[in-house]
Amino acid sequence: MLSLERIEEIKEELQGLSPEEQQKKFQEIIQSLDPEEREQLTGKQQCPFCLMAKGEIPVKKVYEDETLMGILDIRPANKGHTLLFPKEHHKMLSTVPEPLVAHMFTTANKLSTAVFDAMQAQGTNILVANGPAAGQTAPHVLINIIPRFTKDKVVIGWDAEKIDDTEMEKIAGSIQSKIPKEKAKITQKKEMQSVREDFSRIP
Repeated sequence: MLSLERIEEIKEELQGLSPEEQQKKFQEIIQSLDPEEREQLTGKQQCPFCLMAKGEIPVKKVYEDETLMGILDIRPANKGHTLLFPKEHHKMLSTVPEPLVAHMFTTANKLSTAVFDAMQAQGTNILVANGPAAGQTAPHVLINIIPRFTKDKVVIGWDAEKIDDTEMEKIAGSIQSKIPKEKAKITQKKEMQSVREDFSRIP
């Protein structure tokens, strides 16, 4: 069983590292522990971003509300690189409740404007790495807000593939079939009934 002193030592080892480096270091520490100690540390409360949200890892905070926190990345792509994340633990964007997703991106847009103005940037990137194949290294879903400048060293791009119309049509149909259908709202009928009743009262 890990002592409180050892847990505090581990927290201190994580301080001063970027989120990605924190995760790498955390995994190294995990591998050195016995199964019982590993189980003690691998709960969601030990996620570095959850610890940041609880104030247990020092951060340079730029934004906070009841559900979100925005901090400066200490290993930024450019100065002013901001990380926005939910205080509640979610590893992937797909597990975040829809109202919170909407709030995250609304807030990210506001932070993008603030970062743009504060850093006198010439553009911004708003990025989510969702899954290891997409470059996600943190154990917590993040939105990256990166100020951009002409001739900066940030590289975001890909080699475009060629695709014919038939395959595009097939892919489009496949994607459409996977979009959840919203439940039909049964408010219109009630509203129409209410309107009819109101009109019936008019002499």
